[in-house]
Parts: sequence; structure tokens; C-alpha cells
Amino acid sequence: MTPQTQTLNEIQLNSLIAMPPEGGVVVRITPTLAQYALDSTNKKNRPISQGKVVSYSRDMQSNNWSLTGETIKFGDDGLLKDGQHRLEACVRANTSFETHAVFGIDAETFQHIDIGKMRGGADTLAMLNVPNCRNAAAVIKQVIAYESGLTQTKNYHISNDWLKRKYLDEIDHDLLQESISVAKKVYDVTKWPTGVTGAFFYVGSQKGQHKQLVSFFEDFCKGIGHRARAPIPYLLEHINKLRTDRTQVLRAHDYGVMLSRTYRNYKAGKSSTKADVLVHLDDKMVAF
Repeated sequence: MTPQTQTLNEIQLNSLIAMPPEGGVVVRITPTLAQYALDSTNKKNRPISQGKVVSYSRDMQSNNWSLTGETIKFGDDGLLKDGQHRLEACVRANTSFETHAVFGIDAETFQHIDIGKMRGGADTLAMLNVPNCRNAAAVIKQVIAYESGLTQTKNYHISNDWLKRKYLDEIDHDLLQESISVAKKVYDVTKWPTGVTGAFFYVGSQKGQHKQLVSFFEDFCKGIGHRARAPIPYLLEHINKLRTDRTQVLRAHDYGVMLSRTYRNYKAGKSSTKADVLVHLDDKMVAF
């Protein structure tokens, strides 16, 4: 039996969100309603993939779109939980489409929705309205590793829920954003991984070395160092050589260990040695 399709308007959509029916309903969504839903209910979703929107919109325009059982989901908090790309495509294509819709979804289950494209850490933080969500996820994961005595997150699974709880319960949000800002500046000049730099700055600042780290990374961006084997230019020169060597694979482990040794020498006013830029798998970072 073909399900009966209801063409929704704004009042009807709000009514369904406020008083969710049992099970799903089949609805026709117009471009006008799609834009309204995006403007009023799409507040805590992951970043839009423009490629997916373009692909969907082409299918809608060419009438290559059908009722498949995929649902658009609204939460019990009144917000859109799944379907933003289809709504964006509807607006872009200026074409109505039919879909199953479900209302009253438990807002806390958002991380388990749309498993066709697994939500990553950046998606999780985007739903919390965290600025610079991609860099924030990379920095927080690296912070977790550093605080656990590890140099990288490889083979150390950090779930989205763990990341969320870390951000909400433990992370200093202002310091996180400052760490990201520093890391982005360093990356622009040296291509040093933002996760490594940001976490290094964050953890060191938490240990009372904020002022020294600000000076260090300012000099790092400028490549400052005047004596023989001055720590910063010596490290940067070595890294540039490694990057041109196709047999070398630089990992977060390598970057973190070398950065910690360079920072140690920088603080002590010492020259670096060849041993400071040779990294083995079992090497540890120098403590702050």
C-alpha cells in the first residue's frame, strides 16, 4: 500500500515537532519549507558537505529521486538531527521532494545517527557549536595523548563521546582557542601539524609555561636563532631535509618528540645536537 503523502507547511512542521506522532510519516517538502527548517531547526549539526549537496540537487532536478525509506529526523529538543544535506539540496535545486520523516528523536542519540557516513570528532564538536571544530578535535585528541604519557593518538581510540565529555568537563575553552590560533600561525609558516602544536601549547600552558611558550612559538615562526646549532633553526632545517626524503615518513610522534627537545634547549639557552633530531619509536617527549 502506497503511503499517503502530506505536503507540509511551516505550521504543520512545527506541530509535528511539538507533538511527535508514533512512527514515521511520509511528507512532501517544498524548497520554501526546506529553507525554513534549515533556518529554524538546523542549529547543532555537523558542517555541510557542499559536494553532497550538489550531487543530491542534481538528482532532484533530473527527477532521479525516489522514496527510499531514508528519513529526515527531528529531535525532542526541536532541532534537526539528520537530513540537512537533503534540505540544502532541495533549496539549491528549487525542487520539492518526498521523504519519510520521524519526529521526537532523543537528542542525546545524535552521535549514532546517519551511520552511512560516520560522524567524526569534528562533527561532534560542531554540534556543540565549538569554533574551529576540526582543529579543536585534533588538538583535544592530542592533549589526551600527552596527558596519558603518549606522543600520538595512533592505536589509541578516542571515541566521539570521550571527546565530547573531555571538551565539556575538562578543557579550558579559551585556552583551547588560543592554542588553535597559535597552531594555525605556526602551520602557515612551517607546516607543523596543528594538532601537535596546539596540544603542546595547551598542555605546557596548563603547567604554568604560557609566557615562555608564547615567546617560543613567536620565535619558531620567525626561525630565530643566531648561534651555531640554535635550537629553532636547527630543527626547522632538519625537518625540511626529512620532508624532501621520500623514504622518511614523519608522524605526530616524531614532531612531538623533536619539538619538546627543541623547547627544552630553547629555554635553557643551549645549542641542539644531532641526537635531538633523531627519533626512535620508544622515545618519550621531554617533560615540561
